[in-house]
Amino acid sequence: MKGLIIALILTALTTAGTMNLDYTAAKKLLFENNRDILIAAQGVIDAEGKLTDASSGYLPKISLYGSYNYISSVPAMQISLPVGPSVINKTIQTGQNDNWVFRAALSQVLFDWGRMFLAPKTAAKGLETAELELEQVKAQALLNLNQVFYSVILSKKIVEVNEESLKLAEENAKLASARLNTGAGSSFDLLRAKVRISSMKPVVSKSRNIYEMSVQSLKNILGIMLTEEINITGELINSQAGDFGPENTALDAALKKALKDRVEIKKSVARKEIAEASLALISTGDKPFLTGSLSYNYQNPYYTQLSWVDSWNAGLVLSIPVFDGFSTAGKSRSAEAAVKSTEITKIQIENLIELEVKQTVLNLNEVSERILAQSEVVKQAEEYYKIAEASYKSGVNTNYDVMDAHLGLLTAKTAYLQALYDLALAKASYLKAIGELK
Repeated sequence: MKGLIIALILTALTTAGTMNLDYTAAKKLLFENNRDILIAAQGVIDAEGKLTDASSGYLPKISLYGSYNYISSVPAMQISLPVGPSVINKTIQTGQNDNWVFRAALSQVLFDWGRMFLAPKTAAKGLETAELELEQVKAQALLNLNQVFYSVILSKKIVEVNEESLKLAEENAKLASARLNTGAGSSFDLLRAKVRISSMKPVVSKSRNIYEMSVQSLKNILGIMLTEEINITGELINSQAGDFGPENTALDAALKKALKDRVEIKKSVARKEIAEASLALISTGDKPFLTGSLSYNYQNPYYTQLSWVDSWNAGLVLSIPVFDGFSTAGKSRSAEAAVKSTEITKIQIENLIELEVKQTVLNLNEVSERILAQSEVVKQAEEYYKIAEASYKSGVNTNYDVMDAHLGLLTAKTAYLQALYDLALAKASYLKAIGELK
């Protein structure tokens, strides 16, 4: 009882600092820590700032201004006034040494040929594109997560299969030794069993190393420190679930959904609208615009009046570009080319998505069929091994038949696990291809 308590305490101390992760928890960490996602999120914030800046054209600009200037030599006028028989000379200053000005100014664009409306429209589409980019980055990160997360599960399962195979090899060696001691077996059978054990040990060691490396890759994509201990829980897709059989992945429906929901299509549409809005904005470069202004002033001196005076003034400024050296024409031509490029890019993206959907549908259907067939192979290999082992115990066949059956069972289980992994990735790739991996 005392030994059991000590064992439980040691187990608790060992696992206390271990992070348990299933797919849902890993997905949450991915969205919180993945660097590509964080960078894309900053792009959205940047686009929001640009939209705020572009929208400022709707609003008036208000500024406050204050100044103080000291003039050492103030201009003055000499005036001579005749008073009776004498003349009085008087000096009148036209300013003063201390000069103060306080001003509040307001300006507002009254008409600019639509510039104030086109700039926010372009920036709004830029924000939409940034948000779609974030969504696309998340989808790609999720696909990468599926690949790495299920590779951990796969490598863990393969370690278990290899350890089980090593155990079976050791049991077979014990059986060969027992038969040799009773005179029913041969030393050759025992030697062959020992060779099998020796050949399985490096396989087990290598599979453990692969598992550790896959765990490190998962830590990296999740933004977890490589020194932190984690325990991955979960299973590969159940081959009997039939969630993605051929009847559920019809190509026409998948293509229709992909062209409707894929982020890349939405981005190409948004970029075309940005290019069109930019073209319209550039086209206003040689058009007139009208600005109004209003200011309130409080100053001393006020012209020749040496006292504090408040005043206001208002005005209109009409600017009519006459010749800009063909700058607007050149920019417009470049913007028209950008619009054409977005149209071509959209067609190219649609073709690539169509190809991707076809590939994922074919791959998913093929893997779905292969995994069902492979599960039958595992059952047959298990039965074959049982028969070979029983026949060897009864002396009907040799240990070579047991070794051959053992190798076949190991190969079948490994292939089955690989098929499960392929199905998990095929499912994730299919969902990404039709725009549902979220």
